[in-house]
Amino acid sequence: MQKPLRMPAHPLTNLVRALPLCGALLLTAQTPSATGVVTPWCDSIPLPQADLPSITSGGVETIHQQHRANCRPLDVETPQATLHLAVAATEAQRERGLMGVPFLPVRQGMLFVFPDATDQARYFWMKNTITSLDMVFVKGDGTVTSVAARVPATAPGTPDDKVARRDGVGRYVIELGAGEAARDGLAAGVELRIPALAAK
Repeated sequence: MQKPLRMPAHPLTNLVRALPLCGALLLTAQTPSATGVVTPWCDSIPLPQADLPSITSGGVETIHQQHRANCRPLDVETPQATLHLAVAATEAQRERGLMGVPFLPVRQGMLFVFPDATDQARYFWMKNTITSLDMVFVKGDGTVTSVAARVPATAPGTPDDKVARRDGVGRYVIELGAGEAARDGLAAGVELRIPALAAK
C-alpha cells in the first residue's frame, strides 16, 4: 500500500495549534509570563486579559504588537457571578478606558474610580471604543444606580457628535461586554462590595 505524501507544514500551522492554549489562557484570571512569573490578568492591552504574543509575517512585517500596561486587578461579587475588573484609578487610565479593545471576555471589564470620592453625575462616551458595552453606575456605598445596556461601539474616525454617550450617578462606573450586566444580575438597587480605592 502506498504511503500518503507528507506536505511541509504551513507557517501558520503552529499558530493554529496554539489557539486552544490561547483560549485556555483567556479563561483564566492570570497569565504566566515568559519567566514563569504570574502577572495580573489585566496586564496586557488591547485584550483585557492574556494578550496574543507579537506576531510577525515572514520575519519582517509585524501583524500584531503586544502592548503592556500596568494594572490593578480587582474581583467584585455580583448576585450571580464574580467580575474580574481592571481598576482605572488615574486620569490616563480613565481617559484610555477600553479604547481599542476588540472584545471583553465573559465576566471581565474595567472599574473606573474617580478622585472626588463623591456620588456625582458621570458622563461616558464611546470614542474609539470598538466593542459594544454595558455601563454600570455605582454609588460609593456600592449601590447600583443605573445600567446603560448595550451601548453601541464606535468605528474609528466617527465624528464626535455621532459617538454614543451615556450618563449616570455614582462614584464608580463598571464597563462590561454588552449583555453581561443582565447575565450577572446587575440592576438598579443591587448592592456590591467595592473596597475603598484611592484615585487621582
